[in-house]
Amino acid sequence: MSKNKKPAPKNGKPQQSVKKNTGGAPRPQGGKPQNTNSAASQWTSGSKRNKNNLGVIALGFVGLIVVLAVLIFVLTKVGEKQAEPAASSQPLVLTNYEASKQPTLGNPDSKIKIVEFGDFKCPDCKIWSETVLPELQKKYLDTNEASFQFADYPFLADDSKLLALGGQTLYEQKPEFFWPYYKAVYANQDTNKVRDSWITEDYIVDLVKKNVPDADIEKFTKDLKAKTYQAAVDADVKAGDDSKITGTPTIFVNDKKVDNPTLANVEAAVEAAKTVN
Repeated sequence: MSKNKKPAPKNGKPQQSVKKNTGGAPRPQGGKPQNTNSAASQWTSGSKRNKNNLGVIALGFVGLIVVLAVLIFVLTKVGEKQAEPAASSQPLVLTNYEASKQPTLGNPDSKIKIVEFGDFKCPDCKIWSETVLPELQKKYLDTNEASFQFADYPFLADDSKLLALGGQTLYEQKPEFFWPYYKAVYANQDTNKVRDSWITEDYIVDLVKKNVPDADIEKFTKDLKAKTYQAAVDADVKAGDDSKITGTPTIFVNDKKVDNPTLANVEAAVEAAKTVN
């Protein structure tokens, strides 16, 4: 912005010592300063000031809009982040699950019901079945304080579905046949081939021959090949999907999901359920 112009001397003569123009327009060289030029100088100086002021105002207005836009964006994102924990704080609930058609350990009429959704090819399921379940069995199942059920949720590979079908086929032949199969499948699990499809019908038939000797192998083989009980496996998978299962093993105690189902956490969930019942 240009500086304000000093007033002309009263005698009408310009001061000779002043050599620099400090106004917006050039001074006349000698004689009286012309009023029109003086007015033009003032007008020009004022015009520049007005334009500069308008520019500053415009910039300020644009800046204000930008700040408001950023503030709205930030507040929106904060609101979304605050809403997420509220939604995720709701416990997952077992949905559309048919308990009367599942392999069961312990007293099925117990008030405390533990349900595992598992994949026979899942390494974590193997660990859980060999470390956590035996402790739960001694403390709650053998004392009839709780029951335990297994539901199929095969998703890791195509042959996961075949293993699930094998277990369901044995269960339909005789419920007691399921549990030796359950243990044998996990005992023979190959953790290096979790995502590979290598299980065959012949492999499963051979596994049953070795570990469930009382089973009717001919009937089992026929039903396995015909996928006679596939609908029951599909019903388990649907129940898992409806319950928003994202992995295995997923454990429910009285229809409520147990986060991080360690022995301590499952026991805590069982004890809490006992106080309610």
